[in-house]
Formats: sequence, C-alpha cells, structure tokens
Amino acid sequence: MLLAPELADVHAGHREGFLQASRRRAMGRGLDLSARRSDGSMFPVEISLAPAQVAGDPVVIATIRDVTADRLADAELAEAHQRVLLAEDHERIARDLHDTVIQRLFAAGLSLQSVLPVVPDNAKVKIERILDDQDDAIRELRTAIFGLSSKRAAGRTIRVVVNQLVDDVGRVLGFRPTLHFNGVLDSIDSEVTDEVAAVVREALSNVARHSHARKVEVSLSHVGERLAVVIADDGAGIPSSHRLGSGLLNMHDRAARLNGTCTVTSGEGAGTTVRWQVPVGS
Repeated sequence: MLLAPELADVHAGHREGFLQASRRRAMGRGLDLSARRSDGSMFPVEISLAPAQVAGDPVVIATIRDVTADRLADAELAEAHQRVLLAEDHERIARDLHDTVIQRLFAAGLSLQSVLPVVPDNAKVKIERILDDQDDAIRELRTAIFGLSSKRAAGRTIRVVVNQLVDDVGRVLGFRPTLHFNGVLDSIDSEVTDEVAAVVREALSNVARHSHARKVEVSLSHVGERLAVVIADDGAGIPSSHRLGSGLLNMHDRAARLNGTCTVTSGEGAGTTVRWQVPVGS
C-alpha cells in the first residue's frame, strides 16, 4: 500500500505499536482512511490488520479494500434522504397553506360577503374589489401549493374537502347547503380533488355574494369514468352582464385542463346551476 507522504512517519510508529500488542483488528476504526495509487491519486479504503510470523519474524498482514463504490453509494443515500426530508417539508408547508391559510381567507371572504346587503353602494363596490383581489390571492396560493405538493395529504379526500367548504359557506348563508355524494369518491386523485375544491369554492362564493338563495344543493357523482359536480341554487340568477366573469371562466378553464366540460345554466330570478364534469378512472 502506498501511503500519503504526510502519513508515512506517523504510520511507522503505529506499525511498531501494533507489533508490540498485536491482535486481529480493523485499522483506524471510525476514521476515514485513504491510500495512494501509483499514479499519485488518493482513494478511500478499509484496512484489516492481522499479526503473523514469517521465518520466525513478526509481520503484519494488511487486507486493503477499495471502498470508493461504498462511499459513492453512501453519498447517494444521504442525498436521497435529504430529498425525502425536503419533500416532507414541502408537503407540510403545502398542507398548512391549504388547510389553514386558504380556508381562513375563504371564510373571511364569506363573512365579508355577508355584509354586502347592508352597506352603501359606494362601500359595496370597494368590498367587491377586495373580494376579487382575495379570490386572485387564493388562486395564486393554490398554484404555489401545487408546486410544493407531490402527493395528497393523508386524510384529505374529496369528501373531506367539499364538506369543509359547505360548512364554511353555511355559516354565511345561515343554512348549510344540501350535500350529496354518489359512487366511489375516495379514490379520486389529488389533482382532480384540488380542481373540484376550487370549482366548488368559486360557485359557493358566487352564491353567497350574489344569489340571495334560500336553497343550495351540491352533488358529486362518480359513475363509470366520469366525475360530475353540480352546484345548484334557487337564487336571483346571474345577470347577463356577468355571464363571462373571471370566476366562471376559471371554472371552464379547470374543466378544459382535464379534458372535461363546464356548463352554467342561469336566468334572472330563476337560480343558477353549474355542471362540471371531467373524466377519471373507474
């Protein structure tokens, strides 16, 4: 074995010490050992020492193993572990943003919407602008969450998400919308769940803000390879001037991204029905 020049003198002393109290053992246990190739390059090694006799003279047999591959594997494992920790941290942040920040923003917006009927017109315009800005902020947060999250948080099924949204809007409406589930829904993946949550949130927000409804129904149905979401109310309907508002366009865009469809049926004084459908696995 070729030693690094700076270790040659030290090694001689260690060799003499081993011969005086010789026993089979690993050399430098717990230390990072290295050896030098004939070309001068260094490489990591593990060395086992064993005492022996040659022609009556004590000698040391050193078994040297090149552990370069082991060290590379250890480094890759450590890097993979760091990636797992980082991903878990991203999941935690994404979960906190969705389950705490977005829900609080949504609930605050609903509370603000509840005062619209009793404020002067000039204040109403300002409040509606604030609500529009808040909707934009929620959408931006959801985009950030999508970038952070690689998998659905445990327990965050489509049933749980929609139930929470219905509870939130119920506190503002003064009654809880009727909720219907049909088919196997817990298998719906996180991407579709997030889109459904955004659509239901947008539709219920519009109900709370504009419709003055006395009855609201939300239904989710998974039949075959289609997921259908329907939000219907008996309120004032959508004025023709608002039919292409950003909220409704966003619902259409979300359906289109998943190769689905979105239709909105409404008439002034005749209520509104949003039908949102996308293909999913059976």
